[in-house]
Amino acid sequence: MDQPLAISDSGTEGEKLPAYTNHDGFLLPVGFPTSSFDSALTYEAQDNGELHSSTKLKELSVPLISLAHLFIVTYPKCGTTWTQHITYLILHDGVPLAADQRMDVVWPHLEEVGSEFVREKATIAGGYRLIKTHFPHKYTPKNPNAKYIYVSRNPKDCVVSFYHHTVGFPRHYDFAEGKFDTYFNLFLRGKVDSNDYFEFLREWLDHKDDPNVLFLRYEKGRQDTREYILQIASFLDASIYPQRLLADDEKILKLVMEHSSLDSMKQNPRRWCSDRTGFKPFIRKGSTGGWDELLSEEQAALLQKRLDEMFSKEELDFLGDQYH
Repeated sequence: MDQPLAISDSGTEGEKLPAYTNHDGFLLPVGFPTSSFDSALTYEAQDNGELHSSTKLKELSVPLISLAHLFIVTYPKCGTTWTQHITYLILHDGVPLAADQRMDVVWPHLEEVGSEFVREKATIAGGYRLIKTHFPHKYTPKNPNAKYIYVSRNPKDCVVSFYHHTVGFPRHYDFAEGKFDTYFNLFLRGKVDSNDYFEFLREWLDHKDDPNVLFLRYEKGRQDTREYILQIASFLDASIYPQRLLADDEKILKLVMEHSSLDSMKQNPRRWCSDRTGFKPFIRKGSTGGWDELLSEEQAALLQKRLDEMFSKEELDFLGDQYH
């Protein structure tokens, strides 16, 4: 049964909370249809033969053997849009999303729009049906022939970015005047949309070595974007995309790097989201390690405590310095 998040979940009576839809224990932004969420749970990342029967594929004359599902999977505010656009650029020879295109149409958000929309309208590029999800692993449609690009980001930067996101979409969260400390307490306890960050990361980290999963770390991508792009290219098809990017003195690779830069992505921002007039832009900083603009040392220590409880030292080392 759907219900608003109770005030008692915040800890302080009368404190302004973000608005969510509580759909059987999973928190969604207000306005996300619960029917779409339910249909997303039934979506099947079908094998090629089933997919080839669709009208859209027949019109495009896509060869049966070349089609697969490509999922970009993240906890919110962990590099989703940046990685989507990089992947889109690789699949389109460095040509960026046009000013009048929308990423949420080209690469639909499964649990927001539902399975029928994805089946009928998701873009097919490079032999892939493009799908975005913020589902934990247990809810994500599975198929050994599908490919999954997962992006992690440290919780300190994530919570700050997620707070700005929540403030910036009043129609979904009604939190334009909300305080960071309030939001932090909810995030720490998994009382925000997509629920618990730490459990989400735990589930996907357990599958980082699956042959059809590319587990990326946002911080490393920011440190070495060239390598991040080439990792994605090799994952898409090691026999095609790396060579294509590197040909002609790395012509296409340079285009991918140019158009996926923050300065470039800040242009024509409606490509990435709905209107945010009066609020911080959707593409804000994209930085790493800038969490201390809002996060206190005590709050950082609480996040670190959760990390230390749920992950081994070796796992935190793998994730990167920002997880220590």
